[in-house]
Amino acid sequence: HLKRNYFRRMLESDVHAGTYTIVVAEGLVDASGANIVDDTSKADAFGHKRLAGAGKYVRQKIEERMKIDPDVKKFLQAHGMFVPGQFEYPEIREVVPGHLARSGGTSAYDVSFGKQVGAAAVILLCKGITGVTVYEVDGNEIRYMPTKQAIVRKNVDLDMVAFYEQLDICFGRKPQPYNPVFREVSDTKITRFH
Repeated sequence: HLKRNYFRRMLESDVHAGTYTIVVAEGLVDASGANIVDDTSKADAFGHKRLAGAGKYVRQKIEERMKIDPDVKKFLQAHGMFVPGQFEYPEIREVVPGHLARSGGTSAYDVSFGKQVGAAAVILLCKGITGVTVYEVDGNEIRYMPTKQAIVRKNVDLDMVAFYEQLDICFGRKPQPYNPVFREVSDTKITRFH
């Protein structure tokens, strides 16, 4: 999947450059089922190593495979991109996003939502309502829930993963087909534009 799509993107690019994004997260396990951990960090009070280094691990594995894959060298040579000792396989990078970058770009919706829930939180505090998380302001109604409920772990929607896989984003599994259900709606209040 990676090689096929990366090569396709390189050929379709006007400058013969391609990108391919693989998203990994803390808690990744290797083929043997062992957690990928940051061996350079100290163990916590319970003796656990920090779950980190997944990006580095995946980058190293891809580099190893690209270096020994004869198709990679043949592809680069066939398209005039192979440079001995300089560009013998595509550059692979790992990027660890900082706190600000993790949430992506800011949209007008994000700014408006932030203002609304921030103001609503102040109103709730003034009314003596604490330990809650505002999730929506709709007209004169402030909707909130207990923070303990708001921070409960939520599972990933695998249909949305399949949706993004159709856009060539890799989540470390064989891409699954995305089978949307089409439904026209009318007279529905649109609360958010993506």
